[in-house]
Amino acid sequence: MDINARAAVRDLVSGEPVSVDEDMTLRSVAAVLGAKTIGVALVRRAGRAPGIISERDVVKALAEDADPDTIWSADVMTEDLLAVDAGDRIIDVALGLVDQDVRHAVVFDGDRLLGVVSVRDLLRVVATELAASW
Repeated sequence: MDINARAAVRDLVSGEPVSVDEDMTLRSVAAVLGAKTIGVALVRRAGRAPGIISERDVVKALAEDADPDTIWSADVMTEDLLAVDAGDRIIDVALGLVDQDVRHAVVFDGDRLLGVVSVRDLLRVVATELAASW
């Protein structure tokens, strides 16, 4: 299937999103991100909406002398997620990321969390389409 910038963002979601527990240490989070070769994971929180933790969050915490064995994912995660609907157009989600100055959007189909898309996922589609039009 040929995906273009007007396609629904659901077309970019593949597989189940990776998540970690809110009480996982930064060292463990880094191990998960490295093993899965991903840049972000959702943070599961009991009775609350998920957060998100990125490799940047881990690096920033370590640069500020955080102990990777005593600081939890919940301590450094982001709570304010850019949530988008699975039917939103790729170009609109890309513009939302730029507007919010974030690199990831959490994709929902109604109440069901489908996954996470990154600015890289969206840029690949938009740049390919733009290049083809030249």
